[in-house]
Amino acid sequence: MYIRECVTTNKATKTKYVTHRLVEAYRVTDGSKVKIRQRIIMHLGTLEVPKSDWPKLAKILEARLAGQNSLFEDDTQMASAADRAMDYYSFVQMKDEEKSARKQNQTFCSIDLESVEHTMSRSLGPELVAHAFWERLEFDKLLQTCGLSPTERSLAQAVVLGRLIEPASERQTGFWLKNNTSLLEMLEVDLSEMGRNPIYEIGDTLIFHKKLLEKELRKREEALFPREHSLFLYDLTNTYFEGGAAKNTLAHRAHSKEKRSDCPLVTLALVVDDRGFPIFSQIYKGNQSEPETLGEILKRLYVEGETLFKETLPTIVMDRGIATKNNIELLRQKHYPYIVVERRATEKDYAQEFTTAKETFEKLEDDSKEDSTAVYVKKIMTEDTCRVLCWSEGREQKERAMDTLKEKRFLEDLERLKASVSKKGILLATKVAERVGRIKERYPSMAQYYEISLVLDEKQKKVVSLSWENLPSREKRATLTGCYVMETSHRDLGAQEIWRLYTTLVKVEEAFRDLKTDLGFRPVYHQIAERTEAHLFISVLAYHLLIFIERELRNHGDHRRWSTIKDVLSTHQRTTIIMTDDKDQIHHIRVSGVSESEHKEIYRILKIKDPLKRKRSLMGKRL
Repeated sequence: MYIRECVTTNKATKTKYVTHRLVEAYRVTDGSKVKIRQRIIMHLGTLEVPKSDWPKLAKILEARLAGQNSLFEDDTQMASAADRAMDYYSFVQMKDEEKSARKQNQTFCSIDLESVEHTMSRSLGPELVAHAFWERLEFDKLLQTCGLSPTERSLAQAVVLGRLIEPASERQTGFWLKNNTSLLEMLEVDLSEMGRNPIYEIGDTLIFHKKLLEKELRKREEALFPREHSLFLYDLTNTYFEGGAAKNTLAHRAHSKEKRSDCPLVTLALVVDDRGFPIFSQIYKGNQSEPETLGEILKRLYVEGETLFKETLPTIVMDRGIATKNNIELLRQKHYPYIVVERRATEKDYAQEFTTAKETFEKLEDDSKEDSTAVYVKKIMTEDTCRVLCWSEGREQKERAMDTLKEKRFLEDLERLKASVSKKGILLATKVAERVGRIKERYPSMAQYYEISLVLDEKQKKVVSLSWENLPSREKRATLTGCYVMETSHRDLGAQEIWRLYTTLVKVEEAFRDLKTDLGFRPVYHQIAERTEAHLFISVLAYHLLIFIERELRNHGDHRRWSTIKDVLSTHQRTTIIMTDDKDQIHHIRVSGVSESEHKEIYRILKIKDPLKRKRSLMGKRL
């Protein structure tokens, strides 16, 4: 066998194209004469190897076709060229098979072009991706082990994938399933005639099996992405209810992280690993004290430790909201390594060190954010642990901007009150003091750095003037802007590694962002606690799929978020084409649209194939 070069010319553009083929010579007998003929064994595409190496490549390909190894396989360049040639050969074979299948299935009839219409266009692209990853996580097998019937498994897939693709309330999800998506066509059981109640009831079933589902999903994710658990990130967030939720035992008013303190809240605690995969979740009342939750979380880690830990306990990373003195002592008692930001303003104890941070601290680059900024760190050993002093330029800029805005508004309110006193609008000391109290309550972080004085008249009943001045602590606060102190049990690690480990806490923050922004975590409409838990848990299940999809994208160099991928794929749809033939018979053809180049690239990266077949049906005759 040998390689032959073929040159073809486009008659219109005169452009020349070069391709290569693996050719075999053979003899044929024509009477008394023996003739040499050639036959094409493989189409190789366009080769990029020198002509002098073609004989070697031909030998390798000939050996591979015979199921053998060639001596030339040791040449990595030749072996790589052979791999590309075999891939192209497989591609050509696949296309030939598709072409042959098309010819066998061809159906011809004369169509009235004026009769062609389409109806029931439904979203397909995001559904293909979501359905494929549902199968890769083997959700159906897992639900089967929980005792769910085929109908319940189909309902669960519809609800969870609905939360991933079009996050909404359960009622809106029911409308979406019937009117906007082709997802129902991918399910094991036909749900097109289902009512509203099954969508709520399947949530009750899922929350009943919550612990088993989370445990088995962890196992599957560990099998897909093997890695020893060395770092667990723990944090809490809350979301708000629409309506009073008076009978909902989870709904309580408290400080809202979304500034919705006007609404009742519910709290979600989440433990994720350093890649963002959920370990487990816990749902609490809206007024749950964050520090009080750690004991229960550690108890769950201990009970399930056999499946989570290999030889050593993981490092627990927490933000300052949970890192109370009692909680740190609890971690020590249970021998968990930890990294936390000091809850109290410990940076004040190291004010002198922070003033020379640029000159004496180790400089790092903060790559956890898009705009890389410098971070300066210094490790200080203590009796049982160690501390890392940190000064971040990015954090300083952020805190300074926030402080400046708060201070500006604080002083503007004081100026307005002073003007009112000057114009004799408000004079009574009790009223002025009340207004000052409200201003301090509105800006507590700024009020502590100012001393506000009221000058009263001789009768001590009316205010003559109002004044204020900076306290010395304000200057100290300015010096410590952007500074924080971490405490850790890892005395053997360097300051840089400790800081890097702590910054992975952004993974749990990203999880909360995805839950709230992309997975319908907010708001909650349910008036019953059990339904609230089910609603939030469905979002957590959808997050398992979201992080799996984004991890696969990142592994192939694509760093887009799921929301972006979903928008790109939303234009890939499935529709029903209606046409009438020359015998007045009406044909309905249910078909998936041809994917565009952007769609194809995403499907290639994620290895997605459309499982839905073309469906043809005769619907009667045109009148």
